[in-house]
Amino acid sequence: MPAEDNVEVVRTFTDGLRSGEIGACVALLDDASVFSEAASLPFGGDYVGPDGFRRMLGAVNRDFRVALQPPEIAGTGDWVAVVVRGTFTSRATGRSMPVDCVDIYRLRNRKIVRVDVHYKEPGALAQLCREPADTHRGGRT
Repeated sequence: MPAEDNVEVVRTFTDGLRSGEIGACVALLDDASVFSEAASLPFGGDYVGPDGFRRMLGAVNRDFRVALQPPEIAGTGDWVAVVVRGTFTSRATGRSMPVDCVDIYRLRNRKIVRVDVHYKEPGALAQLCREPADTHRGGRT
């Protein structure tokens, strides 16, 4: 399959993510697809299949509000790379940070079979959900 076709599949997928059209995203997933997130993140781990994808989105949305910019997408053969930029805001702390990552997609027969997500600063993203060290509680003076 030409790389342009796979790039278009991933573009349609990322457009669906940005617009909240999750059904359109799910239609592009192989039944055994795997999304792999950094284990150090609150939503880290491997998510298998369309149901796993929905669980991953639920886990991310449990902890964060996410605003994504239009991605940069390039591919060759069965591989497509997506540069993702956005802002994650912690639901627990209200703090926000810019997030940069590269998603590496693997496709087969116009279906997404694997996505490996590589965050530039996964430690900072994980820390975003924790209260700042200088926050005092309980009336200390």
